[in-house]
Amino acid sequence: MTKHEAGTGLDDPRAVDILTTEHWSLLSTRSVGYEEMFGRTTIFVAILSGIVIALALLAQATHFGRETLLIALLMMTVALFIGLTTFVRCVAINMEDARCIAGMTLVRQAYLRIVPELEPFFLATEQPAQSLAHGRHQRFANLGKSLTTTSSVVATLDSVLAGSMTGDLCVLLNQRLLVVILTGAAVSIGSAILHVSYAARFRERHRPTDTNDNTRSI
Repeated sequence: MTKHEAGTGLDDPRAVDILTTEHWSLLSTRSVGYEEMFGRTTIFVAILSGIVIALALLAQATHFGRETLLIALLMMTVALFIGLTTFVRCVAINMEDARCIAGMTLVRQAYLRIVPELEPFFLATEQPAQSLAHGRHQRFANLGKSLTTTSSVVATLDSVLAGSMTGDLCVLLNQRLLVVILTGAAVSIGSAILHVSYAARFRERHRPTDTNDNTRSI
């Protein structure tokens, strides 16, 4: 069969097979990302739960003495480090997932070029401008929605840990209760702001290219 008979571009009979392979490859990549995110988060929460139980038993044995505060500070430092690395990786996985979504949208557009009559049967992939989905810009209006994500849960736990560590350190330094509470709360809020800022900057730097700009390359 000559090249002219076989067709070129989307007219090539092999095009559908190639596009289908790419589609399933993107789906597999998304599944692996979800599994990694949930696995990392589960490990972090399990470690945090274990630390809370261990500290509760230790507090009973030492009557919540200075030793408990010192060991708690050490254990929370380890937990916070794991939490921060988990958050960073979750943010990266979210953007990798957004790239896969952008790729799948391009594949769907190719399908529709091959058989335009299928358009009514495809689920629309366009998102409103204010949406946070698929790697769009972070806006204050959709901050509430972003707090429901897995990475936001990790960020919340990290912020609580940071505040608790600060409060623990203040107690070790014999600060007054009011100072302990206010300092811990301030650090928690500051940590939450830093987490949101990091995620927003990461989204901005790694935002997937608009699929509408890539349709010419199909």
